[in-house]
Order: sequence, then C-alpha cells, then structure tokens
Amino acid sequence: MLYELRIYRFHPGEKKTFLEGFKKARRFMKKYGVTFVAAWENLDREDEFLWIRSFANAKARDQAIAEYYASPEWQQIVGQLRPTIRRREVRLMRALPGSFAK
Repeated sequence: MLYELRIYRFHPGEKKTFLEGFKKARRFMKKYGVTFVAAWENLDREDEFLWIRSFANAKARDQAIAEYYASPEWQQIVGQLRPTIRRREVRLMRALPGSFAK
C-alpha cells in the first residue's frame, strides 16, 4: 500500500473556502481510485491542513491521479480549491510492518 501525505497552507482567510470544496472532492475520490484515509487540522498552525490518501501501488496511483484530475467533477471545483492554497507539500510513504493498530 502506498500512502500520500499532503500538507496545505492557505492564504489568509481561505481555509473555510477550501474545506467546503474539499468536502465536495471527497465525494468522488473513490470513483477514480483515490482512497481517502484521514484529514487533520494543525492545532499549532491555523492555516495548515493535512490529509492522507492511499493507493494499492505506484502504478495504481499514477492511473488514479490522472483520471481524478481529468474528471468532470474535479474540473468543476478546481477553480475554487487551488487559489486557496499558498503552499503544498506531498510526501509518498509506505507503512512499516506492524505500524497499524488492530
């Protein structure tokens, strides 16, 4: 399993707008092979939002991302989401054996 940690920092006053759009985006992620894992707000940074999505492997990730970002659903909201983000970091991760609680 391949995990992708995404860290966004927003332009001042844009967090609410982003979260509204992100809620819409979550509705169709799975349809295109993007598995939403979890999301967090950073309590130490008001302007920071973190979330994780997962994929079976690198090939599945490439295909899912291509389909997701080309989708008509994404095209309808991308203009609302992207301008809110001041900085974006993406980290690919693989879980260590035994790292998930049962």
